[in-house]
This record gives sequence, C-alpha cells and structure tokens, in this order.
Amino acid sequence: MRGIRFETDGLAHVVELEKPSPGVDHVVIRVTSTGVCGSDLSALSGHHLFRIPPLISGHEAGGIIESIGEGVEGYAVGDRVVVDPQRPCGSCEFCDTGSYHLCPKKLMLGVAEWDGSFADFVEIPAYTLIPAPSSIGDEYLALAEPIAVAAHAVSQLRGRRYKTALVLGGGTIGSLITRVLSDDGAYVTVSEPREFLREKLVAMGAADVVGPDEIPDSAKFDAVFIVAGIAELVEVAFAHLKPGGAVVQVAVFNSEVPVHVGKLQVGEQALLGTAMYQKQDFTRALELLAKYPDIPGILVSKITGLEEGAEIITEMAKNGPGDILKLILVP
Repeated sequence: MRGIRFETDGLAHVVELEKPSPGVDHVVIRVTSTGVCGSDLSALSGHHLFRIPPLISGHEAGGIIESIGEGVEGYAVGDRVVVDPQRPCGSCEFCDTGSYHLCPKKLMLGVAEWDGSFADFVEIPAYTLIPAPSSIGDEYLALAEPIAVAAHAVSQLRGRRYKTALVLGGGTIGSLITRVLSDDGAYVTVSEPREFLREKLVAMGAADVVGPDEIPDSAKFDAVFIVAGIAELVEVAFAHLKPGGAVVQVAVFNSEVPVHVGKLQVGEQALLGTAMYQKQDFTRALELLAKYPDIPGILVSKITGLEEGAEIITEMAKNGPGDILKLILVP
C-alpha cells in the first residue's frame, strides 16, 4: 500500500508500506478521506511537540472497514466509520471517569508509534470507531474530526449563557465553532483579517464578520473563543467579555501569555481550556454534517490524492496554507 511519509528534511513524499493486519480488538479501514490539519504542517516543519518525523501523519480520518481482528463485536466488513484518533491507557483516573481525552499516556494517531491516516489503509482499535450515516459522502467523513473539535470547545461552556459570542480567528476551527454556536442559536461575531474567508464565515452562520481592528470598543459578549495562536488576542478577548462570561482558549500556544487574573475575580469571569474531544462530540459533528450538507462546499478548498497531496503539504509547511482553508486527501 501507499502512504505519505514526513521526513526530517521537511519533505513529504509517497512511499510503499506494508499493508497492516488487524490485531486483537482492532480493525483495518480503507481510508476514503483524511484531512490535513495545522498540526500536520507543524510536524513536517519540525515544530510539533510530539509529531516528530520520520512518520506517517494524519489523524482526521474516515473510511470503510476492510478487515476485522479477533474480539471485535458490533462491526462488519464494509461498515462506514469515522475515527476518534485517541488511544488512551484505559487505566488512569481520567480514563476511569470517562475523560479519556485527558489521559497523560494516550497516543494520537499519526505519531511515530502509530502510523496515521495519510495512507491507503490504517489499523485502529475498534473502540475508536463511530458509525457514519449514509447521508455523508465518503470523501467528507474526515470532516467529523475538526467539527468534533469545535463541538467540544463550545461544550466547555457547560450551561453558561452564550446568546452572543465572539470568535477570534476564522480559519477551519473558527468557522466550525461559528457553525456550532449558530446552530445553538447564538448571535456570532467573527474577527478575521483574511478577506476571502468573510463570505464563507457568513455562510457558516456568522451574523457579523469584522477585521481585527473593527471590533467596537463597547462591544461585549457572553463568550469569546480564541482560535488563533496570537498572544495579543488574550487581552482582546477579556476586553470584550461581559461580567460572568467565559473565554475559551482553543488555539495552541507554545509560550506563556500573561492573564490579568484580577479581572477574572472582579467580573466573575472564567478562562476555560479545551483539548481534543470525546465520543459525544463526534456524534454532534456527524449530526451537524447531516443537518448542514453545505459545510463541505464551504470549508473544503481542495480534494486530491496522496501524490499531489504530498507536494501540497510540503509547500504549505514551508510557506503557509495560502488560500487553502481545508485540504482533504482521498487515497
């Protein structure tokens, strides 16, 4: 079989790999779609914390079950599925209480120890599977993972009021958070500097789309989502947060950022983190994909195969994504 290997010199290229066989409690799926994430680009450029080349990357995946290992129940060859790409230890306090996404020993699909989905086939534990509805095309199954990221981020509000929300950053995850918030009935304002994304954000449910310098000083929101890794946005977020509101930190920051904790105390405000997702977030993601069939057309910039995909990923890792919002590979 073929797969895209990330090398230490910053190049991605297609290589021949041995087709996996399913171990006990595992399945092999034929990958019908796999999405390229910013973490993949960070890995290829040598800046990711745990995705360290050489490796077969890819963790946004969906496909069709090709073969089933001993002990697997509830699934059959030919079933269409999406993948929750986390392999937790199963025995720590977080796994025991259902918060497996916080397991400190978990592995993510697409690391050196677990070959990822940028390949024709991938072997995964059966417990990572979520059945896919027939209404979602094979080439779009990979979108369930980034939508699950967005659904989990919104769920962190846990009953807090969010009739109005500000999303700082309108890329893939920012646009999907906008879709989730809008579906929940929120009035969503998105701050995004890239002009070509503005029409897409409106289509994803944004009531207002403004540039970074166009947010009125007086505008206050119940919830603010930081979806771009820019330190200054933390100050912007709290400047536009209502008393009793919450800031949800979504973007990955690799350095310390100061927070004025006095404002949290005086305004009874909250700063919330969000990490990965759980199974219920994938369920919500698939429901949204089925409810809003226009999401792929809005979000996906290009669908291509492994060979061209390797070239595009190499270019994106070197020079940025350009006007590509979401790239999907169909092996």
